[in-house]
Amino acid sequence: MSDCCKVPEPAVENIDDRCHRCGEKGRRVLRETMESLLTAEALERLTGEPYYFDRTPDCDVVYFTNQGPSYFDKESLTVRVGLKEKAPPIPLCYCFGHSEESVREEIVTTGRSTVTDRITAEVQADHCACEIKNPSGKCCLGDVSRAVRRIEKELEEQPVAPMEKG
Repeated sequence: MSDCCKVPEPAVENIDDRCHRCGEKGRRVLRETMESLLTAEALERLTGEPYYFDRTPDCDVVYFTNQGPSYFDKESLTVRVGLKEKAPPIPLCYCFGHSEESVREEIVTTGRSTVTDRITAEVQADHCACEIKNPSGKCCLGDVSRAVRRIEKELEEQPVAPMEKG
């Protein structure tokens, strides 16, 4: 598999890696990730400090550093951040274009999802660019697997409409 999931931790100890808006700890993200996904206006505010990705679904902050402070919200990116979205389309895989809607459609149509197998094959073939395309800067496979299981469960729990008698 590729090294797309490796993000170096900062050399500085005791760094403030909690979002001051939601209080949750962020995950270090490469500058390269941010440079590829921030709007032109947002790029002008990018500093040389270490940045963190905020995984909190209800917090609009996507990237932050408290050494600035410099915060970038969802509107600062050129892509939708799947885990922070409530309305379709909700992206799951940025390299190969899979979304919650495409997973749901595949399950309804075929009875199962093959998306994790297809992504795994692409990662093994070194065709992914998660560190550039995924706002989190890491491989999407874990998030995609969790989303597939959640969608499968949601579909199982949906009541089946009774068939009309003719």
